[in-house]
Amino acid sequence: MSEMTVQPVERRPHLAEHIAKSLSDEIASGRLRPGDRLPTEQFLSQNFGVSRNVVREGIATLRAQGLIQSRQGVGVFVSAAPPSAEPLAPRESAPLLDGDNTIRNMFEVRAVLESQAAALAASHMTPRTLKTIQAAVLRMQYEGEPTLDTVNADLDFHRAVAAASGNDYLETMIRTVLEPMRALITMNFARRGPVFSNIPHAARGEHEELVQALTDRNAAAARQIMGQHIVSAASRFGYEIKFY
Repeated sequence: MSEMTVQPVERRPHLAEHIAKSLSDEIASGRLRPGDRLPTEQFLSQNFGVSRNVVREGIATLRAQGLIQSRQGVGVFVSAAPPSAEPLAPRESAPLLDGDNTIRNMFEVRAVLESQAAALAASHMTPRTLKTIQAAVLRMQYEGEPTLDTVNADLDFHRAVAAASGNDYLETMIRTVLEPMRALITMNFARRGPVFSNIPHAARGEHEELVQALTDRNAAAARQIMGQHIVSAASRFGYEIKFY
């Protein structure tokens, strides 16, 4: 019997280690900065294609390294800049991300108001209003990196759906809640790197799903899709909310 040659098997990086390294790279590059809130476990789980338990293990590694800190009932935040980084000037939006439940409450209100607006819009949909909504979705296409118009198109989409509901009071309330979130959306769309770069595309894909429900004049589907879109959007910002 000839001698068998056995080659050592190269160990694939543990999934949790891969997540920890990806996030630590985001911190080292400055794409995640001190005070930034991490996306939710759900977002990271979907983004990396792993279970939430694996995400928790990766987060625990970063916490042990002192790179992040958990705040009970609030979320997980970046707590340290890379040693070689230049001092970072505080950003205007940081206090919003570092506050209590203000942003979470706004997302919860949006889920209630905008899901109803989407259902009404589907019931009242006309070719003219549908064209306005579709135009906003098309403007979210971009080459290279997202621009200010990408953010404006996102907000215009939600405003157009609200207007299509035919309820002036509902439209006014949605506009009131949307505008303060402009800075947060701009910051999230501007994030680069493997963890965040798909955020604008993901938002646009969810908008396209809603357009189909509006085209079909399916009020029940439009309500559900819009509600879930707001839940997903909150998750990308690091907030877990529910839509019933």
